[in-house]
Amino acid sequence: MRADLVSRTASASRFLATLFFASALVACKTEKDPDDPTIIGVPPAEAYLGVEYYYNFGAYGGESILDYTLTNAPSWLALEDTNNKARQGIIMRGVPGLGGGSRGEADLGRQLGINLVSTDGEMAGVQPFDIEVKYNALSLANDTFTEGKNADRGADPEESDERCEVPDLDTSGEHSFTINQYAEDGSVSGTKTVTAETQPVLVRVLLDQPSVTRVAVAFELTSQYNPNSCDKSPDTAFLPPHQRCEHSKANEADATVGHDIVALGSDSGSRLEELDYLVYQQDESGTYSRGVVTLEPGITECYIRLEVIDDSFPEKQETAELKLTEVRSGLAGLGPNNKEADTALKIDDNEPLVSIQTEDGGARDALNVGDAREYLAVLTGDRDEPILARLEETRESDVKLGAGVVTERWINGSWSPSDELEFPVGVNEVRFRIRVPDGSYSNPELDDRFLLLGLDQEYQAGRENYARAIDESVLRVSVNEQIKALVLNESDGFVATDIDVSHQGRVFVAGYDSLNSDRVRVRVYSQKGSQLQDILISSPGDTLSRPKPRIATVKREVARDKGKVDRFEFVVSYSTDSAVAGTSAQGGADIVTTRYWFDDSSNGGEYVESWTIRTGTSADDRVQSVRMNAESGYVLIAGETAGTWPKQTNAGGMDSFLQRIDSELDGANEVPKVAWTRQVGSSANDAVVGAAARSVAPLLFGSVAGSVNGEPVLGGVDAFFYSTTSGERGLAVFQVGSEADDPLTDAIYESNQMWLLGTTSGSYRLLKDKEGNRSLERGPLNSQSGFLIAYTTTGLIRRAFTLNDAGDQSNERLTVLMAFGNDMVTSGATEGRFDGSAEVVNGDQGILARLSLVEDDPDSDDKDGSASDSEEEPYKNEWRYQLAKGDSEFTALANYRDDEIVALTRVGRDWMVLVFSPEGELLSALD
Repeated sequence: MRADLVSRTASASRFLATLFFASALVACKTEKDPDDPTIIGVPPAEAYLGVEYYYNFGAYGGESILDYTLTNAPSWLALEDTNNKARQGIIMRGVPGLGGGSRGEADLGRQLGINLVSTDGEMAGVQPFDIEVKYNALSLANDTFTEGKNADRGADPEESDERCEVPDLDTSGEHSFTINQYAEDGSVSGTKTVTAETQPVLVRVLLDQPSVTRVAVAFELTSQYNPNSCDKSPDTAFLPPHQRCEHSKANEADATVGHDIVALGSDSGSRLEELDYLVYQQDESGTYSRGVVTLEPGITECYIRLEVIDDSFPEKQETAELKLTEVRSGLAGLGPNNKEADTALKIDDNEPLVSIQTEDGGARDALNVGDAREYLAVLTGDRDEPILARLEETRESDVKLGAGVVTERWINGSWSPSDELEFPVGVNEVRFRIRVPDGSYSNPELDDRFLLLGLDQEYQAGRENYARAIDESVLRVSVNEQIKALVLNESDGFVATDIDVSHQGRVFVAGYDSLNSDRVRVRVYSQKGSQLQDILISSPGDTLSRPKPRIATVKREVARDKGKVDRFEFVVSYSTDSAVAGTSAQGGADIVTTRYWFDDSSNGGEYVESWTIRTGTSADDRVQSVRMNAESGYVLIAGETAGTWPKQTNAGGMDSFLQRIDSELDGANEVPKVAWTRQVGSSANDAVVGAAARSVAPLLFGSVAGSVNGEPVLGGVDAFFYSTTSGERGLAVFQVGSEADDPLTDAIYESNQMWLLGTTSGSYRLLKDKEGNRSLERGPLNSQSGFLIAYTTTGLIRRAFTLNDAGDQSNERLTVLMAFGNDMVTSGATEGRFDGSAEVVNGDQGILARLSLVEDDPDSDDKDGSASDSEEEPYKNEWRYQLAKGDSEFTALANYRDDEIVALTRVGRDWMVLVFSPEGELLSALD
């Protein structure tokens, strides 16, 4: 307030005679003229009611001692009377509201054109300034408190004449109050008086400027809580008093004064220290919810001590309001405009928390119709008596408890239906069971139903000794109805080659008919295992030779009838050197691609053909991956070519290529158009393993024993990837890997990273130098194993995993990679014991593994690229599965809603679809 501002000075006029005389003698004068009287600085522009306004100023100039006067000044402002006219500083002071007649609030407002004048009797200097008088604002500092926890006052404040004495917060208070008790239906069955411990907390009262008088201000605790605000139900009209009124959705975030927080507990007067600046008052109900806090002159920070009640009810975070209601004495304002000064007080509950999870700590599972499985309820938090928790499905759940799905507890030696769990003192983990009775469960929909199981918070609200639910802690259990393996070639020669899941859980299996000229077909099944459609892709006259059709599905939003609807599509692509009806051969093996869409206009709807296109060079072209873009619907083909695509160059051997095919309208029909083809390669044979149909820059993944596009060779066989937006030259190629062989078998783009899967006789880990740069290290193994490496789109390595059997004795080959949840799932086959507890039989056995991508500390490394330095390990849902069948393998994977893993499986000559839970449980029995 007393900081000097930029000076602005106005001079008084000189006498004309003096000016004339001075100018006539200027040629012979030897001394400089005296300066005009000039006041240094500008007085403060703001003043406050009840606060001393003070300005110590000086001046220079003139020929004699200066004198000072104020003109057009408010009545409360004056110059200090002094006889010492030679002093260097003069004080201007006053107290708005008190000085000049104690006008109070009448002194508020802006006074313009005040003049501070200095003169030596002949010359004068003027400093004009304005003053705005404001309220001395009172305010409150908000905070968040926790039941049962002493308030954290932070660092003890230094003693200061501007603060009140800080109260002791280490002593607890006590408060008694009456609660309603509820019957099973929520109606009030009686009342009960409870006595609970309280913890004192502080709310800081702040006064903007130190007042010259005592300021006393009244305060009051309030809340938006309304016991007559009842939930609405289509079946029941709740009327107060009722649990669904007192603990309704409208009230769940509002604290109850007298039950959650008080100004002074009913039994705290003799427990807590008495504060001379704080007086408590009762409201109409007899609760101490009001009072007066007094700030002595010069005090700018004082405290209102409240008490948070440590009740035994599970509650969400609740909010009360503390208001300053009236200035009882002194000059101060309720906020800067004297309208309001309040703050929100948030109260966190301290009841024990319950999480519902699988036995391995997971949040998702899948359960067969007719089966039961045990789960865990885990309690955390302090308590000194038994705690209860009631289970209930959430509103988003497809399944209702009691309507085909039941929860059970172990009671008196057997599992009995129950939705309530009890945690005795000292027991923090309780098992319960979910069962899906075969006879009572029904599901007319195509998609599997799912149970979202949490705590019945509506029932528990307002009831003592129930646990709280951890936020977002819901167990999701998908109910699987395909309880037996779906055999694909039980009555014919169908050979499956690829699989995908889409559109209400439909399972799309691509393959060829080995008994009918290897005709390409797609079979569509429901999640229950029933066949919905058998789509003959190639024509009956086509004679193919063991094609390997690839399939991809997509759901995208398209415009229709002035709105938008979901459109479901799939594409099948295969290579052949044979004649295909409706297409023209290009030379060697070409690529035939057919696109389908779901037409819902017929009864039940079916997939119909949109278009077919044959593309290729004059040499052999092999498709290795097909994808569809979810926005525009374009088809992306990734493969290998021995020829040269238009406007491209062959680097030698088999090159990689990436081709985009768009759909265009020709009248009412859709027709295909090759948007571009990009060919990149080395002088050796390139092997393509995957692609990603990103909207802007599609990706291709592969491996090579040479230099791709001039990139440095790192080892014997390197991995590479690149992206492109057109067929033009100049795209960036990244060749990555170790100094040894790193041949890829699959790759995907997920979470902005390239995930590269391969099989080799090496172990992989990350190294980090002093600058934090990461590099890949590869060590030798005795056997063949799988590896998974992640790179950024700019070629920086981020993660590295090795998937080997525990004894490093058997050969594993991992060939398929899929994103699942926040993790990765991979599959293939082993010659030995990949799963340490698996039964080993003759011949290769299919293997499946889930890799957790959770990092404890992304800045430290361990053997698999994640860290292990934290005291508490995060949940890592990693598992391995080994099929107990010889001559078997998992050849393709599909993700169903992150609820189930769908695996295309070969056992001998049999092709089947198996379903696994998120935790690696086989759901569809082989026998």
